[in-house]
Amino acid sequence: MAVIDGRLFIITGATSGIGLETARQLAGIGARLVLVGRDPARGTAAVDEIKRLAPRAAVEIHYADLARMDQVRELGAKLAALPRIDVLINNAGAFFWRRQFTAYGLERTFALNHMSYFVLTHGLRERLHAAAPASRNSFDQA
Repeated sequence: MAVIDGRLFIITGATSGIGLETARQLAGIGARLVLVGRDPARGTAAVDEIKRLAPRAAVEIHYADLARMDQVRELGAKLAALPRIDVLINNAGAFFWRRQFTAYGLERTFALNHMSYFVLTHGLRERLHAAAPASRNSFDQA
């Protein structure tokens, strides 16, 4: 099993689907979690579920609409205050059937599924580098 205890994982799109399942599994093996979601009701439900499944889990949630670059930058600034970030899981995503543009002139699907990952990762790069060798397969296999 990988050495996870105490490592901090940030998961975007963590209130449903693959993101929530990833959070459940990581909480169960001792990871510290910072979830990112857009909807406060779903966020509260996700945190409650994780704490029910893993009562000792360290989990918190932050909210942002990742299709809005101002909110992505604001989120990045908040998360960059963390002393350490071991893993960033850029999971949030959606496909919008109607072509829509953000206030920044970006097509909405592109803004959420691509630009948000770049902007958030760029904003957290110093914290991620500080946790090195997280970017170089730091998990020991038993």
